[in-house]
Amino acid sequence: MINTMLVTQRIDSIPYRHLGGIVRKLLPGEIHLARNHLLRLDEEARQRRFSHNVSDEYVTTYAAKLGDVGNLNYAFFIDGDVKALAELKRPKLIWGTTAEAAFSVERDYANRGLATLMMGRIIRSARNRGIHHLQLYCMADNAKMQAIARHYDGDLHIEEGAIIADIVPARFDYVSVVMEMFEDRIAIAHSFSDMQKRIVRTLRA
Repeated sequence: MINTMLVTQRIDSIPYRHLGGIVRKLLPGEIHLARNHLLRLDEEARQRRFSHNVSDEYVTTYAAKLGDVGNLNYAFFIDGDVKALAELKRPKLIWGTTAEAAFSVERDYANRGLATLMMGRIIRSARNRGIHHLQLYCMADNAKMQAIARHYDGDLHIEEGAIIADIVPARFDYVSVVMEMFEDRIAIAHSFSDMQKRIVRTLRA
């Protein structure tokens, strides 16, 4: 039986508001906002995200796949625009026991705890889907991402010059499932609000 008081306490403590913005799931109709975010990344941020320099065409093609069935994305929204993105990607057409996490943050919002916060969301979504191993790939000199992996007890090792962190999420429970479902309802409401902000901004331009 679910301890409703515990669930309520856990939900009330969800820090989905951060730095004046909102951290929530990216809905299918918002993939273009994630594409715009990835295109705004500077050269260094793109290299850290993709492990090499990539063109706008590459980014556009990549972003189009974010909405593929099974993929899950969290985004940090400011005034209706995506400023940071966290991805939970399945390696096959269906969810297995292994998945990959990836992150990107625009320069103005870097080093402010966003990736750590969003990593927590990704880990919870992974555990709710039965993922036993969540892998995070990063460049060998990306000390910040390695620190985030260690924060969540990730096991780091080197493979072909890159760092691979293996994070083992705890088994899902009723509380973790209810919390994600509750946030999903919040995401829908905020999505409508963010769309209104973008419309108003367009009309004023």
